Amino acid sequence: MTERLRPIMVSVFGGAGFLFLLALSWLAGGDRGPAAGPVHTPSRIVSLAPSVTETLFALGLDREVVGVTDYCDYPAAALRRSKIGGFKGKSLEAIVGLSPDLLVGTKDGNEPGLLRALGRLKIRVLTVEPSTLAGVIGSVRTIGRETGRGAEAEALAGRLQARLDEIHARVRDARPARVLFVYGRDPLVLAGPGTFADDMIRWAGGENVAGDAAMPYPRFSMETVLARSPEVIIEGAMGSEGEGEKAAAHAYWSRWESLPAVRDGRIVIINESLIARPGPRLFDGLDILARALHPELFGGTGGGRWR
Repeated sequence: MTERLRPIMVSVFGGAGFLFLLALSWLAGGDRGPAAGPVHTPSRIVSLAPSVTETLFALGLDREVVGVTDYCDYPAAALRRSKIGGFKGKSLEAIVGLSPDLLVGTKDGNEPGLLRALGRLKIRVLTVEPSTLAGVIGSVRTIGRETGRGAEAEALAGRLQARLDEIHARVRDARPARVLFVYGRDPLVLAGPGTFADDMIRWAGGENVAGDAAMPYPRFSMETVLARSPEVIIEGAMGSEGEGEKAAAHAYWSRWESLPAVRDGRIVIINESLIARPGPRLFDGLDILARALHPELFGGTGGGRWR
C-alpha cells in the first residue's frame, strides 16, 4: 500500500481527540446540527478536505470554491484553485488571504490551533464527519443546506441512495465473499470494524475477515490471515501508481499460494480515492468492490486487475 494513503486516512477517519475537536468546531461556528437554512449563501468557500472538495463541485459550487488543500485533485478544476496546505499543515495566512466566508472540512481532520484562530477571526466553519456510506449521503445534504444548494443536494443524495440500493439488491442473496482489505503490508494493517472499508464490504456482499478485530486498523500475522482464508484481497493505490502497485501486490501475495484469493487470482487494486474519501465517488468505489466480490452478478470475470 502506498505511503500516501496514510495522510488521507488521518483526515478521513476518527481519532482519540474527536470530542475535543468537535467542541472546537462548534466554537468556530461548525456544524451545529439541523437548521432551517444557511446563515447566508456563501460566495467564497475554502475546502479543508478532498472529500469536501468533491462534494462542493458535485453540488455545482465551482465558482464559489476559491481554495483547496494540496491533496484535492478531483475534479480537474480543483487543481486550478489556490492551495492552503496539506492535512496537518494548512496555512492560516493562505486561508485568510482568500477572504472566505465559509470553510468546510471534516471534524477530526482540522487542526485545533487552526480552528481556534479561525474562531477568533469570526470566519464561519462547517464540519461534517461521515463514518458510513449512509453518513456520506447525510453529509451531502448538510453541505447543500449550508451553502444554499439544498435542491441540488437532495437530487445528488437521491442518486447516491439509488446506487446504494441497486448494488445491494444485486448482492444481498449471494453468499458473502471473505474479504481481506489491506491498508499496509509491512506491518500488515487491515480494515477492521468501524471503518469505511468495513461498511463498504458489507454493502458489496462481502464478509470482512478482520471485522471482529478489537480495533479499527488491526495488525494481523500472516498465520492469522492464512487461517481466515480470504477469497478476495483488496488494496488501494494512487491513480498514477496503479500498475506498479498491482505488480508489488502480486509479488507480495504470490508467496502464499494456499490462500484462495491468490490461487484464484483475485487480488484487486482499486484507486484509493474511490475507497478512502467519503465523498460522492465512494459509491463508484462500492460498485467496483461489488463487481470484484461477485463478478458473476455483474457479467465480469473477477480476476485481479487495476480498477
